[in-house]
Amino acid sequence: MTVDGRLAGQVAYVLGGGSHGPARDGEALPMGNGRAIALRLAAEGATVVVGDIDLGRAQATVDALATPGLAVAVDACDPQSCQAAVETALDAYRHLDIVVCNVGISGREPLKAQTLSEWEYSEAVNVRSHWLTAQAALESMLARSRGAFVFVGSTAGLLSSRRSLSYEATKAAQLAVMRHIAVRYAARGIRANAVVLGVIDSPLVRREFGAEGAPARAAVVPMGREGTPEEAAAAVAFLASDDAAYVTGQSLIVDGGVSASWPSPPKG
Repeated sequence: MTVDGRLAGQVAYVLGGGSHGPARDGEALPMGNGRAIALRLAAEGATVVVGDIDLGRAQATVDALATPGLAVAVDACDPQSCQAAVETALDAYRHLDIVVCNVGISGREPLKAQTLSEWEYSEAVNVRSHWLTAQAALESMLARSRGAFVFVGSTAGLLSSRRSLSYEATKAAQLAVMRHIAVRYAARGIRANAVVLGVIDSPLVRREFGAEGAPARAAVVPMGREGTPEEAAAAVAFLASDDAAYVTGQSLIVDGGVSASWPSPPKG
């Protein structure tokens, strides 16, 4: 469900708004969280700038938007590229009302096997690109006393899966960046929040864990299924909108109840 016109007249930038396969069954355009977010914001009336390391993937998202948009190439590992993408958006539309920091990479190594190179790569993409993007957009928001940041996080930033130290640490740091912005600039009209995602049936999850693992992933969720990118996008749209005008510094957990459950053995 969309709320028509809720974001009319607003300009949004989605960092990590492209997507590539594998797609869901019957899906012509692979639907990752960033692409679903861009489509949802546009469906609610926003003009959307889509940033992705692959300009073609960003353009594919823009081509599917309900409103005119702009595709920009951005390398999350390159600080200058992160800043330049925001400048391109500002040059095109003069202001940004909404910035969604969605780009992220997973990791695989526990503490004993964690490598420095993987740690630095995770930090650059999952944290540094986000604060640099926010920093580049902040001044124009402060000038208008208005702006909303939404960071796309993970329950790995709150709970450990024992799988990847770099992913868990950087996702926790991402939430710290969000809270800093929220508290520091609240009195100047700036809000910052995060959606903290659990098991989502996204291309990233299918690449990392395989489509064949979907039943096992669904089994750990009290709701009995994986979430969808569209459901993640709905939560982002709420936090970006004036319906959340008195909400800032919060981590909205979107995980089907996983973080609320106590592990127990299956019934015999």
